[in-house]
Amino acid sequence: MNTTYNLNDKLIFVHIPKTGGTTFYSVLNNTYWNAEPNFNYRHIVEKTKSSNAGDIFNSSTNEKYKEHTILMMLRHPVDKVISEYYFFKEMETLMRFIKKRPTDIISFIKEKQTQNATINFLKGRRLYDNQIVNQNDLDDVIESIEKLNIHVGFFEEYLISLEYFSNITNIKWNKNIEVKRITLNRPKINEIDESLKDLILESNKLDFELYNYCLKKFKQRTLNLTEPKINLIKDRYNHIIRYTLNACLFGFCMENKKYLTQNFHFFKNLTFYLLKNKEIKDGRLFTNIWNHTFLKAVSIHFPESDFYQKIHMDNFNLEDPLEDTMKIASTIDLFFKENALTSHKYYTPMVFNEVFVITPFIKKTGFFSKLFNK
Repeated sequence: MNTTYNLNDKLIFVHIPKTGGTTFYSVLNNTYWNAEPNFNYRHIVEKTKSSNAGDIFNSSTNEKYKEHTILMMLRHPVDKVISEYYFFKEMETLMRFIKKRPTDIISFIKEKQTQNATINFLKGRRLYDNQIVNQNDLDDVIESIEKLNIHVGFFEEYLISLEYFSNITNIKWNKNIEVKRITLNRPKINEIDESLKDLILESNKLDFELYNYCLKKFKQRTLNLTEPKINLIKDRYNHIIRYTLNACLFGFCMENKKYLTQNFHFFKNLTFYLLKNKEIKDGRLFTNIWNHTFLKAVSIHFPESDFYQKIHMDNFNLEDPLEDTMKIASTIDLFFKENALTSHKYYTPMVFNEVFVITPFIKKTGFFSKLFNK
């Protein structure tokens, strides 16, 4: 049973993006999601896209934090950069800050504005700030860690980190913890080419130096600790609803951006009809309905066409609707590549109508038993 422990005047959590911080904040405060940044919660301020952690990591002015306990998590730069790219690459509100928008993972890594993002955040700057991180920034962060009561956990050692933080704060964690953010479609670390890993480390030297400095201290402090008996529940469907509030469901897996742009209003209207009118809150159900409704709309707009025959759901029939989403998206990409001279008519924007929607049969108890065409 969790002892609810709200962040208070003497406890501060510094949430570096893509380090498992949303999960940690939710467990720490016994909430569903994180909250707006404030004095005790340091993260990205939505309006400015800037960090509010800079005053903590300014060694010349952070005396006021001498009596505070400060917690934060780090993540290995290779894994963090890969996760960040595949999570953020479709978010126009973030990508627009990069002067030359990356076209792929390599150009993202090489772009100066994306490098050493952890230190950039700790120094209180905007995501993808124009000010490039330097050695003085790293030295200032390390001096602050030495000076203040800052405790660093690690994404790769999540359970040991929880045990470490528990010993420091006397917090007792739930036995089951739901992982709040999962990047929907990214390569695993063992699938990453060694040359790409080397490029990430070369481009993020200062972040890697900070990581190794803190990891050495962490291993010394946790030498005698064992992992707590906590079950980390990882279900990517738990992130679907949050994702679709800001992006088209195809956004994470479709290469053909022209198709997404041409049908922007269709996808937006479909998504918000399901979220607001139908009040769908289950990620798996949402994805299933979204897939079938999209295909039904294609069949109505382009009946008996080669395009529809190519992407018809009978060609997939998978039990995992998110896998269906990715297969539909990749099939559309392939269709337009293979039929470049004749497929232009299928860019004609579709118009959303609620009669397209595949509606769940919902019992009075509130649970659905099957899907059927309305």
